[in-house]
Amino acid sequence: MTRSRYVLGIDTAARLGSIALAMDGAAVRSEPLRPGEHSSGLSRAAESLLRARGIGWKDLAGVAVSEGPGSFTGLRIGLAWAKGICLGSGLRLALVSAHETAAYRHRGEGGLIATVLPGETGEVQVALWSATEDRGLNLLGAPESVPEPELARWLRAEPESSVHAPDLKPELLARLVHHGIRILDPGSAPPAAEAVAELGDVKLLAGLGADLVTSAPAYGRAANARKPSS
Repeated sequence: MTRSRYVLGIDTAARLGSIALAMDGAAVRSEPLRPGEHSSGLSRAAESLLRARGIGWKDLAGVAVSEGPGSFTGLRIGLAWAKGICLGSGLRLALVSAHETAAYRHRGEGGLIATVLPGETGEVQVALWSATEDRGLNLLGAPESVPEPELARWLRAEPESSVHAPDLKPELLARLVHHGIRILDPGSAPPAAEAVAELGDVKLLAGLGADLVTSAPAYGRAANARKPSS
C-alpha cells in the first residue's frame, strides 16, 4: 500500500491564525488559532490534527509556514515553532508567501485577484494574480508598495479584479467600497493554513525547501520600534 504524504501548514501572519494538515496535496483538516493563541495554541492544535489522522510527527513529510508579510510577532512565533519541529523531527521546511496564500484561497472566484497586505507606514503592498482554468495561479507582477491614498486609483485601473484586504483600515475599506471595488470576504474561503499546507506541499515536492538556519520572515515593512541613532 502506498504511504500517504502529510504536510502541516501554519498561518500566524494575521490576527486570526490557523493550522492545517494536508494529505497528498489536499487539506484534510484544520484548526483555528484564536487571537492571543498563536504561541500557546500551536502545539495543542497540531497534536489534535495528527491524533485525528492516527499519525505522529515522524510521519510528516514537512512543515509549511506563512513567511509574511503580516504581524511581526505572529510571523516570528510561527516560523520559530516550525523550525523547532523540523529540527527536532528531522523534517523539511517550506516558506509560503502571504500574498500567494491569499490569492490561492480565492482562486475559485476566477478572473483577477488583488492581494492587499500591510506595508510601511502609510502604504500597503499590492500584488495582482490571475486564476487559471485548472484552479492554479499566475503572478502578474511582484508585490509593490502603494500609498494608502492611491490604493483606490490603483485598483480601479484593474476593473475586473476582486480584492483580498482582510486587515485594511476601515476608512480605506469604505473608500474602496464607495468606488465600487469588489472586496472578497475572507470568511467565505478556506482557512489560510489549508492554503499554506497545500502550497507548501508543492514546494517540497519541487525541492524548494527552506534553510532551517537562515530562513526569516518577510515582514513587508520595518519594525515600528527601532534603535535610536547615535
